[in-house]
Amino acid sequence: MEPRPTPAELREILNNDLRDAVSLTPSWTTNAYGNQYGWLRLPRAEDLPAAVAALAARKARLCTVSAYAEQRGDREKRRSIAYHFALDSVLLTLTVRIYDPDTLEALPVPSITPWFRNADWNEREFKEMFNIDIINHPNPRRLFLDERLDAGIMTGLIPFSSLLHSAGSKDLWERVMAEKAGLLPRPAREAGEIVEPAFTPVERTGPENTAAAAPPKIQESP
Repeated sequence: MEPRPTPAELREILNNDLRDAVSLTPSWTTNAYGNQYGWLRLPRAEDLPAAVAALAARKARLCTVSAYAEQRGDREKRRSIAYHFALDSVLLTLTVRIYDPDTLEALPVPSITPWFRNADWNEREFKEMFNIDIINHPNPRRLFLDERLDAGIMTGLIPFSSLLHSAGSKDLWERVMAEKAGLLPRPAREAGEIVEPAFTPVERTGPENTAAAAPPKIQESP
C-alpha cells in the first residue's frame, strides 16, 4: 500500500493539475500546524468546469458553496461564488466572478453538479433566492419559494409593513403617534368593562401597623 501524500505533496499535485486544466496555480497559506490552504480566483466562469473536473479526478470533496457580494451594500451586484474543496487535509477555494467588470452585467455560471452532486441544492437556492443564472443544471426546480414569486426576491429590500397588512399597519402606527402627541383622545371604555381601582401604597411604620398588616389567625375548631 502506497503511503498517503503529505500536505506539501498534495499542494504540488493540485498546482500541476490546475495548471494543466486552466493555466493557473493557486496561492497558498500555511497555518501553525502545517495545514495548507489554497486560493484560486478564476478569471472567467467558463473556466470553472475544467478546474472542477481536475479536482473531481483527484477525488476531492466539495464542502460547501458560497455566493456573496464583493462589497457590503453593493447596489451594483458585483457578486462572486466561492467553491470550497478538501483533498485530505488540504483545503482549496475556487472563486469565480459572475458579473462583467466593464458593464456590471450579471453573467451565467455553469453548474458543477455533473461532477459534485452535493452542489445541487446550493445552485438551486442561488437561482431562486438571488436570481443567479446557473446553466446546465440537471434539475433546476425550486427548493423553497412558490413558482409564482419572482426569482431573486432575496436581493430586494422588503419593508416590514409589507410583510404584514401594510394599510392596517400604517393606520395603526399613525394612530399611536397621534395619541402620543395628544392629538387623539384615548379610546372610550366599552360598556361593562371592569376598571381596576387606583391603588396608592401607604407606608406603614411601627409595631402596631405591622401587627395590623399581618394576616388573621385561623381559629381551630374544638
